[in-house]
Order: sequence, then structure tokens, then C-alpha cells
Amino acid sequence: MRNLEKIWAIVRKDLLTELRSRETLPSMVLFSLLVVLIFNFTFEPGSEAVAEASPGILWVAIIFAGTLGLNRSFVSEQEEECLQGLLLCPIDRGVLYLGKMLGNLLFILIMEGLVFPIFAILFNLDFVGALLPLLPVFFLATLGFAALG
Repeated sequence: MRNLEKIWAIVRKDLLTELRSRETLPSMVLFSLLVVLIFNFTFEPGSEAVAEASPGILWVAIIFAGTLGLNRSFVSEQEEECLQGLLLCPIDRGVLYLGKMLGNLLFILIMEGLVFPIFAILFNLDFVGALLPLLPVFFLATLGFAALG
């Protein structure tokens, strides 16, 4: 139980840092929306090419924005030397890893939750019909991506 408290403390620190600075999440959402919007103007609406390319477009937007978020997360830790402070704390490195991973997972899931409805509107997808089968895919892919990041 003690490790869960430490993990939660790291996640809470990341959330509070983001609420104060508002750098990571808005830039992730803006970048992913920009990618989706650019690709929306690339294809003719209702064409077969849109149906074939739309899953790839969505994942390109998510992965690139997620990479931007992961980068910003660790750059801010390195600039303020918070990462060095976290490494000096008397906690297991696995606890530190899980805390940072869960914080980044949360940011990426929030970004996906904001981007997918707009993506569905721009690409004329059935939002409810497309969302339910994609929820486990979104979660597992995002979990793997955050774990690697």
C-alpha cells in the first residue's frame, strides 16, 4: 500500500505541475487537432480514400502529439532538476517509473478524449458506433505508448 501512495504522489505532482503551467496538454491537443485538420483538407469528403486513410490519420495525430507530450514532460523535469530530486528520493525506481508512466498515460488519454470527437465530426464517422469498439484499443495502445515513453 505504501508504494501506491508514492505512485499517487508522483502522478499528483505531474497533474499539479500541468495545472499550473498549462504547457503540455494544450500543446498536445492543438498539435493533434492541427494534424487532423490538415489531413481533413487533403482528402475529398466522402471518398473511399478517406475511409481507408482515416485510421492512420488518427494514429499519426495521437502518436505525434503523444511524443510531443512525453518530450515536454521530461524537458520540464530536467530544466528544474526535478528529475534529479526524484532520483534522490528513497523510493524504488519502479515506483518512479509507474508514477511518471501513469501521469503521461492520463495526459494522452485526455488528449485522445478531446481529439476523437472532433476527428469523428470532420471525417463523418458514426461517433457512438465507432467509439465503443475502439475504447479498449485506445487504452491498450496508449498504455503501451506511455510505458515506452
